[in-house]
Order: sequence, then structure tokens, then C-alpha cells
Amino acid sequence: MLAMVEMVIQGVSTRKITAITEELCGAEFSKSTVSELCKNLDPIVEAWNGRNLREHQYPFLLVDAIVLKIREEGSVRPRAAMIATGVNEEGYREILGITLGDSESEASWSEFFSWLKQRDLRGVDVVVSDSHSGLIKALHAQFQRATWQRCQTHFMRNFMDATQKHLQAELYGKARAILDAPDMATARLLMNKVVSDYGEKVPKAIQTLENGFDDITAVLVLPERYRKRLRTTNGVERLNEEIRRRDRVIRIYPNRDSVKRLIGALLMEMDEKWKTGHRYLDMQEYFLWKEEQKKQVKQDTKISMIS
Repeated sequence: MLAMVEMVIQGVSTRKITAITEELCGAEFSKSTVSELCKNLDPIVEAWNGRNLREHQYPFLLVDAIVLKIREEGSVRPRAAMIATGVNEEGYREILGITLGDSESEASWSEFFSWLKQRDLRGVDVVVSDSHSGLIKALHAQFQRATWQRCQTHFMRNFMDATQKHLQAELYGKARAILDAPDMATARLLMNKVVSDYGEKVPKAIQTLENGFDDITAVLVLPERYRKRLRTTNGVERLNEEIRRRDRVIRIYPNRDSVKRLIGALLMEMDEKWKTGHRYLDMQEYFLWKEEQKKQVKQDTKISMIS
């Protein structure tokens, strides 16, 4: 029975499971039987997904959404599965939870962030995400003290889409130089050069660059060793690929509970691997840097009061 449940989690269709069990065991298990067995996962997944997060602080938070098709009220509707991953103060990644929203609206994202905070999510300094408008509005309202880093991979797609084809290779290199700059001053200098040279040739792309500059370069204020893994949501792409692999088998989920059950069980497994695997980031330098930043702010405050 456990083997069948594990096959479902790993993305094997109920049709194949029925055929395999009949071949191996000489007995046929119907799709409904397999589905009923999988319901035993519900309390386990629910407990994990709703667990209290007070044990750790999560300086770095990455959020993303995947659209899944769910059958509701006699129709197949696209729904947003919102997922948060975090890097805790010890440098290990964790999957913090999943919820379903009707869409990627500000209301759905606000509800998601509120749910995380109700579970004692704390210590968030940097949030990395795509630039979906509803997400950003909710993020700024719920994490007012956190820095937002716009995913550079998503930005580059938008930037290239706004660039004429014959200039794409040329401008891609120049945009990458901005993103890979050693500091904010250099990045801005390079950006101004691109604006000056290409403003009239590709005005839409240049406007995209100017409007997004501060958000795509936010990580440049951090120590260099943390920038690469925090400048995109690529760190969760493997997770998304695993979800998509199972989604291609299921295609349409019969209800929301089935999404939470199957995707939630997968996320539990991935979370366990992350927490017991290699440390994702060495956080010592980050916290030393953070303390220096606090001291500098206090010093600047004293100087301004005196002057």
C-alpha cells in the first residue's frame, strides 16, 4: 500500500499503477482505490504545511506561483499554487508551504503572506520574486522592511522581448554586464551608457531597463557571495520542474484537496532533502555584514543630529 502511494507522489499515473499491481500481485486495484489510499496522506501533509515556523528566522525568502488546472463546479479552472521557500539563519533551504489562490491577485498573495506570518515567519530581509503586480503590491504591504529583488531571469526575458531581433545579442551582453557589476555605482554607470547609446533605437526596451533598474540590482548591496543565489528564482526551478513532471501526468486535478495532497507530499520530500543535505549558504558573513550596517546607520544618525 505504501509503495502505491509513493508511486503516486513520484508522478506515476493511477492507470499505470493499476497495471503494475495487477502484473506483480495478480490483483487489480481500481483508480478509486488508489485515490482513497492516497487520502491517508492528508493529515500528514496538512500538519507539515501548517507547521509553526518559530524555530528559525528566514533572512531570504523566495516566492513563486505555478498555474494548475482544477475541476471546480463542473468546469476546469486555472488556479495559482503559491509556494514559498526560505533560507534560514543556519544557511539551509526549507520549503515553507503551499496554498491555492483563485489567481495571482493582490488579495491572493496578501492572504498567502498573512498565512506565513501567522505561522511565525520572521526575520525576512530579502524577498526574491517575479514582478507580477499583485504579488509586488502584497509584498510591499506585508514585508515593509524587506528588500525586494526582482528575478533577473524573468527581467531579461521581458527586456529581450522589447528589443528588436537584430539588436538582441548585442543588448543582452550589455544588460548582463549591468547585472554582473561589482557594485551599484558601476551598474548605474553602465546603465546610463546603454540608455544614451540605445534610447532612440529601442525605446521600449530602454524604458523597461530604466523602470526595473533598482529592483533588478537590489542584491548588489549584499556581500558578493550571496548575490548569485539571490538574484533570481532559479534556485527553485528544480522544484518547479518536479511539480511540472507530475502535473503532466495528472493534467486536471479533481479538486483542491488533491492538489494539496499530491503536490504537498512532493514538497515534503523535497523539504526533507534540502534540510538534511548540503548547507545552501554560509550565513556567517551575512550576519557580520548586517551588524556593520546597523552600526553605520547609528553613526550616520548621530552625525546628522550633531550637524
